[in-house]
Amino acid sequence: MQVYWRWLVTKIPLWVAPNLLTGVGFLVNFATVLPLLLLDTNLEGVAPSWLYVAAGAGFFIYQSLDAIDGKQARRTGSANQLGELFDHGCDAVSMFLILMSGASAVGIHDYPISLLVFVVLLNQVNFVYHWQTFVSGTLHFNLFDVTEGQFTSIGLLLVRGIFGLQLWDIELPVVNIRLKMVLIAVILSFSFLNLLQPFSVILTRGVGKNGTTVANTSVLSPLVTMMILVPVPFLYYSSSPSPLRSHSLLFMSATTLPAVKATITMILSSMTKTPYPLLYPLYLAPWFTLLNVLIGSPLPEIPLLFVVTVSCSRQ
Repeated sequence: MQVYWRWLVTKIPLWVAPNLLTGVGFLVNFATVLPLLLLDTNLEGVAPSWLYVAAGAGFFIYQSLDAIDGKQARRTGSANQLGELFDHGCDAVSMFLILMSGASAVGIHDYPISLLVFVVLLNQVNFVYHWQTFVSGTLHFNLFDVTEGQFTSIGLLLVRGIFGLQLWDIELPVVNIRLKMVLIAVILSFSFLNLLQPFSVILTRGVGKNGTTVANTSVLSPLVTMMILVPVPFLYYSSSPSPLRSHSLLFMSATTLPAVKATITMILSSMTKTPYPLLYPLYLAPWFTLLNVLIGSPLPEIPLLFVVTVSCSRQ
């Protein structure tokens, strides 16, 4: 893709700010994904086919502009940490949008546990990716990394839009397994490997005093945040499965959006070389929804999930 990106950046006027490229790409991504999610709030893959094609095209535009903003910054001599923070912040939010639209494209609603693992796992992959930067002070790339994951998402959206949801229900000969199940298994397997790989950096390449992080803190301290964020969706579903089945997008938003905040905070700590805050009040919001269920739901579940989603989105 470097050939394409190098060509593309030459078509951008020098007066265009790098952050403008990122911002425009993000707005295009948001504008094409939002209608899809509003028409498929249960992530069943029932939105009009053209919306999946539009979302795939919008994500490709975002990916292209996001990939060349750094090149544009070097062309114009305007590279700075604020621009990098804006870039990575947009990436963190876009990651959530792509997870939701990807889940819709595959119609993963049929498999609630797979949906939970898919969203939670990939959110944590993004978190751990920046965690290793916080430890080592440099970005690290794997054979199958962000760019490959992005194009996988684009492919899923385009295939769903062109061939329809029924494609995933084709039963593979010999093994008699639906294509959807194979696809989910492959995605989750690669995601799990991508979650584990950064720990070789986290455990061995700390650049701070005595092998600590860039902020001279314990390389394992962010595990506290993971332990706060990861269990809630699973505990909630085991206690009350109906919200995930009837309001999938709302449920996943309320219980996993704090992970986006955690990732952005990790990016900020990496860039400023300051200690990573292990806990924000926002991280406890999903636990409040779980507590409500455990004590018999004195507050209606769906309205409460909506309030938590709005609160998380604002922050």
